[in-house]
Amino acid sequence: MPSSTCQRACAICCAICGVVLLVVAFAGKAPLHRFIDQMIVQQVRILPGSATYDNWVKPPVPVHDDIYLFNITNPVEFNNGSIAILDVIGPFVYSKNEVKLQPNFTGDLEFASYFDGETFTFLEEDTRTRNTKTDLNSTIFIPNLPLLTVVAQIAHNKLLPDALKKACEELIVIWEQEHGLTGLTLNGTVQEILWGKEDPIMKELFALGLAPSPKLALQVNGSTDADALTKPTVVYTGKSDISQVDGYHSYHGRSSSTCWGSAAANVINGSEGTMFEPLFIYNKSRPVTIYNDQLFRSVQLEFVRESSYKDLPCYVYKIPDWALQNMQNNPTNEAYYAYIYSGLLNITQCAQNVPLYLSKSMFLDADTRLLENITLHVAPNRTLHDTYLCIEPYTGAVIDGHKRVQISVQIEQYPILGVLNQSHPAFVPLISVDEHGSITPHLISELRTKLLIPIFIAHISFYILIALGVFVLLVSFAVHVKSVADKYKVKEDEEVLVHNEAIQAGSATGAESSEHSEKSDLYLSFDGRNSRYYDIDPDS
Repeated sequence: MPSSTCQRACAICCAICGVVLLVVAFAGKAPLHRFIDQMIVQQVRILPGSATYDNWVKPPVPVHDDIYLFNITNPVEFNNGSIAILDVIGPFVYSKNEVKLQPNFTGDLEFASYFDGETFTFLEEDTRTRNTKTDLNSTIFIPNLPLLTVVAQIAHNKLLPDALKKACEELIVIWEQEHGLTGLTLNGTVQEILWGKEDPIMKELFALGLAPSPKLALQVNGSTDADALTKPTVVYTGKSDISQVDGYHSYHGRSSSTCWGSAAANVINGSEGTMFEPLFIYNKSRPVTIYNDQLFRSVQLEFVRESSYKDLPCYVYKIPDWALQNMQNNPTNEAYYAYIYSGLLNITQCAQNVPLYLSKSMFLDADTRLLENITLHVAPNRTLHDTYLCIEPYTGAVIDGHKRVQISVQIEQYPILGVLNQSHPAFVPLISVDEHGSITPHLISELRTKLLIPIFIAHISFYILIALGVFVLLVSFAVHVKSVADKYKVKEDEEVLVHNEAIQAGSATGAESSEHSEKSDLYLSFDGRNSRYYDIDPDS
């Protein structure tokens, strides 16, 4: 059995080791996390040599556009004043190929500039798998956008006297007849409606500088956009302020738009929506801001819930309801001309006075009165029609997302013009686009290996050190208790031994006394004469 001194020494050593382990665990936790955070920040910056740079220039996440068109199935009746009966056709699936051309750094690496290189490739097999009823050669009917544009511009022009407006109406009727137009509708193949259809009104408007193209097209290929090819986009690299990483400094040469009714509303800020400031893990409730070129404005997305994609944890962000409310429900939206129904964004000023309105797909979260003067058989569904981004909490990268938007045209009656007086006032949907992309299995594996596993090891090492420290302290306590117990056991044993020896000594003394008495009895003699006993010493 080890001596009590050795046990005490062992207990003290264990206690010291346990305390050291706990101190290392708690004192080293914050510096370790700061080190990991700094490593993440260094790699997220858009700088040459960073882990982000190549993925920023050419995003590795495949992006697809699922395009749905709204076909008027009763064009004759619609031209004669009936409400439009709409059939949603699609999806027509396109891959969106994005690359940043001529990337360059300015301002001591504070800014990165580039030109947009964006093309669309039709995915025939994907389309055929999901859309068995129509193809790019199918003929559809949509509202006559050029006619509605001309009528709206004449009616809303305050400089034209009523008499001249009336004369313009007569010219429109004659002009339609000459070109064989059919009133409120026009038709074309899906390919033409999406990417360009010759139209006589558009040709005239283009000649007058009132239209961006002589063709009618609901989609624009970014590679043919003059601004995208001639005016650079500039973003912050995050070198000095990581919170601004990938945020727009200017978009196609502009730091603000001219669409909206206030300077604040016109400011272009936020990112393109593929990456954000890292380390959301510490403040997931903060909103994120994107500039959406389809909306022509910056929009905040708010945190909704924690989730996961392919077993990767992420935070889900969505467009809040107040962003598309009308000015009666949200006065700040007056700057966005939100005069009519909630759920609509009036982009007429941004679309060269074409009376277009944006909304969530199928009028999700919009005023139900929008469905009164159209027949739409597809009900809004939050899972299928809402916009959301799923952001990885450490890097700020979007690992899954859907940007869904619908474009509708307003059909309006004007007292001074009789061209549209037969029609029902309505917002007729034209197109709905679901732009979506998700992280690939290869990127998931790379993210786990290079980031999540090291972070997990760092976190688990903290708890391992705590567990070891507590265990060693418990061992120290156990050794100390054992030492004290042994000490008292030895003392007790000594006392018992002393007691037993005392008993044995007492027993021996009693035995000697008894033997002495017996011997004395043997030498007793009787004096008869004196009648006395004599104790005769045998040794005498």
